Amino acid sequence: MSEFWSKFKNSIRSEFNSGNPWIHSGVFVFVLTLLCLLTNTSLHVMGVDISEFISLFYGLIPLLLRDLGGVFASSYAFFVGAAILFLGPDFSEWKKGKKIRIYKIYLILFSVLFFLFCGSVSEYPQVYGEFFYYRHSWAIGFLYFITDHFSPFFFKSVLFLFLVVQVVRTGLSFWKSKFYESLIRYSVFIILFYSFHLLGSAWGILTASAFYSFDIRFSRSKKDLVFVAVVLIGFGFSFFTKTRNGSSVSKEALEYSSNTNVLIISADSIRQDQLGFVKGEKDKTPNIDRLASESLVLLDHHSTIPRTFPSWADFLSGKYSFEHGIQDMFPDKEDRSKLGNTIATLPGILGKSHKTFVVSSFAGDIFPRANWGFQNVYAPNFSAETLTQQRTIESQVFFLPVLTGTFFGGGEYLSSIRSLPSLGDDSRILPDLFSVFDKKDRPFFALYFSSVTHFPYSPPYPFYKNTDRHYYGPSKYFRFVDPSNSEKPDKKEQEQIRSIYSASLTAFDFSVGKILEELKRRKLYDDTLIILTSDHGESLFEEDHSHGHGEHLRGEGVTKIPLIIKFPKSFERKEVRNFKGITSSLDVFPTILSVLGISSENLSLRGKDLTRLPKEETWTEDRSVYSETGIWFSDRGDHFFQKDRIRYPNILELHSIDPNDGNSVTVSDPYAKETVLFSKHRMLQTRTKKLIYIPSPNGVLYTCYDRISDPWNTNPLPASSCGDLQRKLELLLIGSGKWKKAGDYFLPKAEL
Repeated sequence: MSEFWSKFKNSIRSEFNSGNPWIHSGVFVFVLTLLCLLTNTSLHVMGVDISEFISLFYGLIPLLLRDLGGVFASSYAFFVGAAILFLGPDFSEWKKGKKIRIYKIYLILFSVLFFLFCGSVSEYPQVYGEFFYYRHSWAIGFLYFITDHFSPFFFKSVLFLFLVVQVVRTGLSFWKSKFYESLIRYSVFIILFYSFHLLGSAWGILTASAFYSFDIRFSRSKKDLVFVAVVLIGFGFSFFTKTRNGSSVSKEALEYSSNTNVLIISADSIRQDQLGFVKGEKDKTPNIDRLASESLVLLDHHSTIPRTFPSWADFLSGKYSFEHGIQDMFPDKEDRSKLGNTIATLPGILGKSHKTFVVSSFAGDIFPRANWGFQNVYAPNFSAETLTQQRTIESQVFFLPVLTGTFFGGGEYLSSIRSLPSLGDDSRILPDLFSVFDKKDRPFFALYFSSVTHFPYSPPYPFYKNTDRHYYGPSKYFRFVDPSNSEKPDKKEQEQIRSIYSASLTAFDFSVGKILEELKRRKLYDDTLIILTSDHGESLFEEDHSHGHGEHLRGEGVTKIPLIIKFPKSFERKEVRNFKGITSSLDVFPTILSVLGISSENLSLRGKDLTRLPKEETWTEDRSVYSETGIWFSDRGDHFFQKDRIRYPNILELHSIDPNDGNSVTVSDPYAKETVLFSKHRMLQTRTKKLIYIPSPNGVLYTCYDRISDPWNTNPLPASSCGDLQRKLELLLIGSGKWKKAGDYFLPKAEL
């Protein structure tokens, strides 16, 4: 045994001294991984310090170690392949037995990493926000220097020229030496390396690098055959792990009566009043404005709940949260059980006649977590495993440039990169949507949900340049929301936050333009019902409303969202107009069914069919629509909504991880769930008035506001001014059969 280890050590020492790129790339990646682990590990999650809850993460250590191993393996595969490519003729000489000077390997690897890092920082500075602002603030000047003076194209061009020079040198050396077989193998290696890089397959890159490095031939020995078998298994595994989350289509789905496509274009947290045609700013959202000019525009449209999961559940079921069961962002298995089963969904119904798709990035992590009825889901998941992989990815900052596609594009080596909150660039997911347009055997129903406008706001280059170039502060590229911090930033900081949000909206508008252009290019535009909307709005420091969404219902910022409906040419209603009557997100469900000629009589939908609007600019009756708050993530801060609310613990104390439900992060304790529901603020509003129901420890408070003269709700009226709305709210809740009254409080009824 000692002789074996002696030979092994001598062999390793010999390979190390010869400049073996496989060994030195491993050393390079290992050292960087360790350094990043020691210097970049942070207890900030989306900008919020969670250090006091660190004990909650002890149970996740096995997942963290597994993810760290995954990052190491993926980064090692990439940098081995990169070393082989960029070493050029030196690598081919090493294969013949000559040494490579060790310093040259590390110089090349560091150079490649430097240009990749700078290019990625220039394109996605918000991805590196925590690195520069929370961990290494001493280097913040470098961040500003890169983004102020360089475009991503500069660094990519330098890297490309370096690569071309090395590839050409290698190719010429083979050609001059008449090593034509080696030239062919080298060419195949380049093609395979880049193809597997685009797929994000670490297995594939290792396979391609091994074939080229060791001149594996199929006819040499049994060892070669075993090697090839292992490679093929790895190759197949790499493709298996890249398959989409889809489902087969039933035979009955092949029968359909409508050729009309349905496309819902949406982005998280869009405020209706921020669109260009509403603000009177022509250059802000020109593509959305152009769509609006050809469409029915609902000017007083509202979300039922300013939280993503329950909002989309309301939208896609046509029912309120207390009817379908998903009432917060962390529903457990029981809460999700009705959706798509006893509660019909829009994609479930349309799946009988259409191919159904949803495409999203991190804000759409809700879609794999419930039975929405989509046949194809192109969106990340959310679980304890997702969270640990995210934290690992963010700490291993040297591999982020590869994951963000700075090396001339690139696939998702690690699945959680799509769920990274600071990487909401639409260009990464638009190809998934465009692939939907290729499915021509049946019409499609597609939901596209962008994350670029969700905090921390992630406008890529060049959109983040649309902000104040003289501003240098913590909100220059992004803005996290800390629900426990009630301190209001100064006016300059507030303006920058609004500016970076606006830049994100412009980035989304650019994507809308590309989507519409693609529809027209494929001659699908005229046959497609296009709906542009959002799940909820966003408070941006108006009055005392703070920042974010879901915590309160004051003002017009959190529930008032856009609704633009472009009807297909075949639909007999072709009138383009602006409608000022109040509408709800529940109205979209019956409207889509009406356009497609599908009856909704047996579905007991709550909304109105917007294809049957009155000829006037508003409703003939005084219509009211309902909204409610989401779960409060924090029990701290001096916000107005914290003072009168019924308190429950911080979300980190409420949640649990269910290993029998894919390690889902849920609020599953029955008492906690009931408390969350009991404590919600609830609202009913008409075109002119708003009533907010606030259960407090000292009794129920009703606040009434005039929406016309007091849109930001700073001057409450006597509660009697909204007496009719108070009666309607009680009729709505009690009449649903889901609520009962205890004094003035509404209490959720226990399910039988």
